[in-house]
Amino acid sequence: MGGQISQWQKMVFYRMALPMKAAADPGDTVRPSIARIRDYWLGGSHNREIDRTFADHAAMCVPHVPYLVRAQRTLLRRMVRYLSAQGVRQFLDLGSGVPALGQVHEIAQRIDPRARVVYVDDEPGVAAEGRELLTGNANAEYLYADLRRYTAVLRQATLLDLTEPVALLAIDTMQHIQDDDDPRGVIRGYLDAMCPGSFLAMSHYGPDQQLMTGYGLFDRMGFGPRPSVNLRDRRALETFFTGLHLVEPGVVPVPLWHPDPDDEDLIRNPERVPITAGVAEKP
Repeated sequence: MGGQISQWQKMVFYRMALPMKAAADPGDTVRPSIARIRDYWLGGSHNREIDRTFADHAAMCVPHVPYLVRAQRTLLRRMVRYLSAQGVRQFLDLGSGVPALGQVHEIAQRIDPRARVVYVDDEPGVAAEGRELLTGNANAEYLYADLRRYTAVLRQATLLDLTEPVALLAIDTMQHIQDDDDPRGVIRGYLDAMCPGSFLAMSHYGPDQQLMTGYGLFDRMGFGPRPSVNLRDRRALETFFTGLHLVEPGVVPVPLWHPDPDDEDLIRNPERVPITAGVAEKP
């Protein structure tokens, strides 16, 4: 990767430069939403002009951004397929975004129409649109909730039967939870309520010196204050799986987790990708 900022690092930088709570105020229509920007990069239609403008500006600077965002989506697909193959038929997805274009319910219910999926997000506009998109799907629901409040989330997740295995999905999510909010305790709170045979599937951004170069670029471009993002390395991600049985190959860079042959050319030097992922089962 050398001394220059790589395409991947630029994508990570821009991904993290997007405000996690951009649409937290229902009346807020003047700032871009990360959920809708990702939808746009994935080729969706659930986005606004302000989201498309921001995304286009980012893509002009980093042309591979949409391509690399799709890499994260393929990880989700691989994980849901794997979990479905283990017999899991319930999924709780934290920090979900817009439930369209290859989201969890589409993948899981293609395998088994009886699969149940609960989405959770704290952007009210996105949650409202999510509920609209899921209209008519009796086995999927969308909660507008703070994912840190696991007791409240589980109380609202009426589709889930916690006496049966559940897959807890935290894909590209927990780096937005501050250490002061005890992200490991949040994950543990969900898992403690779930029965043996449940799974945790996670991905997480890690530290990288070249990313700091991207932060300097952000400042020079005058985009404003950077959001707080918590970068945790592979060892830190492994601590989220303490007490669980890690699935092979363990915690690895995203492209190396159960790669699909169709995705082999998605990212060069996949072992250098500063985003790690893993799946583990609750004994």
